[in-house]
Amino acid sequence: MLDNADACMALHDPLAEPMQCTRYRGLTLTSHFQPIFSIAHGRAVGYEGLVRARHDDGRPETPATLLALPNDGQQCLELDRTCRTLHMHNFARQASGQAWLFLNLNSQYLVTERPDIGFTRNLLQATGIPAHRLVIEIIESEVRDQAQLKQFIRYFRELGCLIAIDDFGAGHSNFDRIWDLEPDIVKIDRRLIQDASNSPRVGRILNGIVSLLHEAGSLVVIEGVESEHEALLAIAANADMVQGFYFAKPQPRLSDPQGVAEIFASLRRGQQWHSVKRHADLQHYSRGIEGLFQQALVEFAAHQQFVQSSTRLFSDPRTVRCYLLNEAGYQVSPNVYPLHYQQQLNRRFAPLQCGDHANWSHKHYHYRALKQPGVIQISRPYLSVADSRMCITLSQTVHAGGMLHVFCCDLDWQEQSRHCSAAEP
Repeated sequence: MLDNADACMALHDPLAEPMQCTRYRGLTLTSHFQPIFSIAHGRAVGYEGLVRARHDDGRPETPATLLALPNDGQQCLELDRTCRTLHMHNFARQASGQAWLFLNLNSQYLVTERPDIGFTRNLLQATGIPAHRLVIEIIESEVRDQAQLKQFIRYFRELGCLIAIDDFGAGHSNFDRIWDLEPDIVKIDRRLIQDASNSPRVGRILNGIVSLLHEAGSLVVIEGVESEHEALLAIAANADMVQGFYFAKPQPRLSDPQGVAEIFASLRRGQQWHSVKRHADLQHYSRGIEGLFQQALVEFAAHQQFVQSSTRLFSDPRTVRCYLLNEAGYQVSPNVYPLHYQQQLNRRFAPLQCGDHANWSHKHYHYRALKQPGVIQISRPYLSVADSRMCITLSQTVHAGGMLHVFCCDLDWQEQSRHCSAAEP
């Protein structure tokens, strides 16, 4: 229960209206706001309201301890409403332009307690905040009654609020609920960006998640960005917005930190540089074998002996397989492997290792070669279906026996994977 339902005045600022605080079980609760930045705009487009608690002697209390104080669902809902009321009043007291206010809503207790759904509508009227500037954050994995949750979401949407799914990628999150709830915004759990900073494989997964969420019609925020490297990964993943200590810590006052536009400009330049470097790395990695590749093409054009022509490429230890496609994309040769790689083939993928009559016309190395005939194409790293390993492919059109073919050579990328985490488009 609230010790004192009346808000107290705190954080006096002679240049701004004083902020509110409230009492709860011997603690003083105040609002802090953490900016959420648009990568494209280089500025804050929203602020997440976060509660801070202190004892009377000034000692801070952790949010986790505060949230553990209620004894039942009704008390949890009451604390949740207390925090939302505090944040909305403090947000309304400050100049915020058109920025959103992100508010966490304890959706599990909203569903189980089934309170009067007019609370948010009345709070919007009391604070004067337009409904379209309020983003309701829901942790979808904590709700068991999906139908009831959808009913509340429908109500918030009818009010004009936006819906955000929070902490996606943690716990039991799944895409089925994204398709079902159709959120306006999805906030990706901070653990994903942390793991992506240490693993190119997770980086590729993050890229794929962002792409899928965009296909579902949701904007994407990556939370917990705490370093330049993580910020660059978020930009590379094509996220729309970022949030984290690298850009700004939560503060009582709304603010766009000084120099943040320059930070984003620098990050965009850094991402462009990394893209150029990745391309240069690919060029450098394949440069030593391009001469052998051209010799193999000349030999194949002259004699139409594909296996014999491919053998020339096996003097380079990076070569893992060669194969020949026709103009329609059908594989017209078997996969040809060097002896050292045949011994490494994982027989678990045997059903995929025979390329006879397979069609690869949808693959980048085929259609790009046809688009630029006579020019060597170098793919970005991608996962080969033939052995479930990362590789890059050199490909080029070649005329032989009166027909147009695409000659392909795969190079192992395992040792290089730490340098490039981009998925092949």
